[in-house]
Amino acid sequence: MTMLSFLAYEGKAAIALTVFYMFYRLLLKKESFHRLNRMALVGMVVVSFLLPLCIITVHKPMETAPAEVRMQATERASAAPWWPMALTILFWAGVVFVLAREVISILSVIRIIRRSQFVLEEDGSQVFVTEREIDPFSWMRFIVLSQKDWASPHETILTHEKAHVRCRHSVDLLLVDTLTAFQWFNPAIWMLRMDLQEIHEYEADEAVLQSGADIKEYQYLLVRKAVGKSGYSVANSLNHSILKNRITMMSKTKSPRSSGFRVLWLLPVVCLGIFLQARTVYVPQGKQEQRNHRKIEPVTEVDGTLFLPESAKELLILRNGKGEESRITRKEHNELPANRLKHLEIIRGSSAIEKYGPDARNGVIIIELEEPEDSDRQ
Repeated sequence: MTMLSFLAYEGKAAIALTVFYMFYRLLLKKESFHRLNRMALVGMVVVSFLLPLCIITVHKPMETAPAEVRMQATERASAAPWWPMALTILFWAGVVFVLAREVISILSVIRIIRRSQFVLEEDGSQVFVTEREIDPFSWMRFIVLSQKDWASPHETILTHEKAHVRCRHSVDLLLVDTLTAFQWFNPAIWMLRMDLQEIHEYEADEAVLQSGADIKEYQYLLVRKAVGKSGYSVANSLNHSILKNRITMMSKTKSPRSSGFRVLWLLPVVCLGIFLQARTVYVPQGKQEQRNHRKIEPVTEVDGTLFLPESAKELLILRNGKGEESRITRKEHNELPANRLKHLEIIRGSSAIEKYGPDARNGVIIIELEEPEDSDRQ
């Protein structure tokens, strides 16, 4: 995959992610199916990156183009403008910046944990008490509290953070943050990440209330804690900027189960995405039935002409009507009469190396031409 192809892939993933996220905002965001919504958001991110790779190829017969036209198409395809390199540099600069910020955030959390006092709870929870004035937060299987919070009644706080640990919310964030680095230019993934954190808080709040905590006292605790910030993007914190939404969600009537079936609307959206990814490649007219031994490599269409891509690294073999084979160069291939193309065959793997030697490690393309008419021989 060339860099330009990779950037095109990123663009397709961005479009898919934006469409999926709009679907979530319209149909699922206001529902109280926290676990379902969480799975939907994480699934949308993963599917958005996989969908551009699901390409349906349709083969259609087509008359071959003259060799001169094919050579012109190859020259146009091989001409590299300056802007792909500029986009490449800009893209990777953004990726490195986001990943570096993520690594710094993780290292900051690890440093706090290492400098904190370790406390093992009866249920096996690992709590670290730090002297720093920070908001309670959890990361992976670790829970961090300040000395002040530890000295005060902290059962509700621990219940909240234990819910984050039990549900493995940090794994969600780590996965989404890593993929966010490759979609840093897409506002949809940043909004999706915020909604995912919001759902994490909803799940933890629900666990606290199910443990028997008084809803009014718990909401008051959230208001008091709202003045502080943990400051670590990779951590799940008791405090969050969505306090109003959390309090509203606690008092909201549970959504009917039938509303959860809205997620099934994702299926036709995914199918539509796969359909739009379909591409057509053309093979010489009347030669499709001659595929044998291995899959025939289709000739790619560019601007209505047929040519062998410059990126092809296979060994080129010319076979005459008597079955005799000889190696040819790319230049010699481009001089072949395309209107006499009879058969294209590709062989890969150990069978290619055994027959044609180490030069065939990238595969072998065998070109067979039709015998010229008598008039052409004269």
